[in-house]
Amino acid sequence: MDKKKISLVSLGHLSCDVNGGALPAILPFLRTHYGLTYQATGGLMFAYSCLSSIIQPLFGLMADRLSKPWLIPLGVFLAGMGLAAVGFMSSYWAIFAAIGLSGVGAALFHPEGARFANKVSGKSKGTGMSIFSIGGNAGFVIGPLLATFFLSWLGMPGTFIFGLLATVMASILLLLIMRMVAPEAAAAAQRTAEAAYGTQQAGAQGKGVQARRGGMPVADAGTEEAPQNNWHEFSKLTGAIIARSVLFVGFNTFIPLYWVNGFGQSKTAGAIALTIFCTFGVASNILGGVLADRHGFRAIVRMGFALMTPAVLAFGLLPNLYAAYALLPLLGFVLYAPFSSLVVLGQTYLARNIGFASGVTLGLATSLGGVFAPLLGWIADNHGLPRTFQCLAVVAFIGTVFAFALREYTAKTPARA
Repeated sequence: MDKKKISLVSLGHLSCDVNGGALPAILPFLRTHYGLTYQATGGLMFAYSCLSSIIQPLFGLMADRLSKPWLIPLGVFLAGMGLAAVGFMSSYWAIFAAIGLSGVGAALFHPEGARFANKVSGKSKGTGMSIFSIGGNAGFVIGPLLATFFLSWLGMPGTFIFGLLATVMASILLLLIMRMVAPEAAAAAQRTAEAAYGTQQAGAQGKGVQARRGGMPVADAGTEEAPQNNWHEFSKLTGAIIARSVLFVGFNTFIPLYWVNGFGQSKTAGAIALTIFCTFGVASNILGGVLADRHGFRAIVRMGFALMTPAVLAFGLLPNLYAAYALLPLLGFVLYAPFSSLVVLGQTYLARNIGFASGVTLGLATSLGGVFAPLLGWIADNHGLPRTFQCLAVVAFIGTVFAFALREYTAKTPARA
């Protein structure tokens, strides 16, 4: 594993997902400022999530065919500038569009970022993907704190901080990534030039490179046969990912609102509750990745989902502030521990299309649930926030069914699932 490169892309993940993490903490400010209903508030999560989840697999396909590392800093820049614009808008639909732009930035970043992380992780893909995921999860921890501090201090214009961070981080990432890929580009150009002169060495290198890139069967480059895509298992994995996504977005959206409107706490207390949830999630993500490398990815996915339904149901049935605080660490564990395993399993099942698999697993895992946010908001408006969490327990059970339906994948090349 190349620790320098995996740390770099993890830093990019943090600077991208800090915006997605900040959005739920900004929602109470928007709701107070504009007098929005829960359904309208959930619609803003829909704006971020819908675009991000729908177009992210398309960007993943593009990454499979034409890898462009500069998409990593571009995604960071758009994600931050879109969220920064929210504080300067006076129209609901303008805010909706700005948040949608932030979602497009996240969609650009994740497939290329995950593909890059997979490439530099070597054989320790569970640990490598966990390090990559730590950046995103840390963004979800830091985001609410930044949003609460700057919006409490400066009002809605305080969102400018996310544009400033995005500009700085995108510039750093662009500079460092270009320095990293420059030697590879120079080597590729030298091989092309040598091949043009018909040297025997260049021909051998060109054949190997072409085989590795898919221009010829990999078997031509060696004795190892190319892995095959397993769409059947990937479809079941997608069902589990969608269920987790609905839960992930549901809790990120409604935990701050639950503390403010359900328990009568301050907006700061709501942000702190969200931070506790995400902090335990980050620690659980690390643990989940290490355990997955030792015990297998399916085992960690099944463990997380097996605990998910009772944990979510208990949160919805115990509308008590202290019980809610006590359950936040467990909720963070069950939602975050399987995350890197889900991503690696997706990349294993679709070994020929890692970019597309990353777009689906990362895009759906963190975004598609936002499509259901307006429905969850409608339930909260009409039946109360506890009933919303009880409905999420049903979603957790459906995800558990998909998780336990996954079968071990026997590929033509060794693959650990």
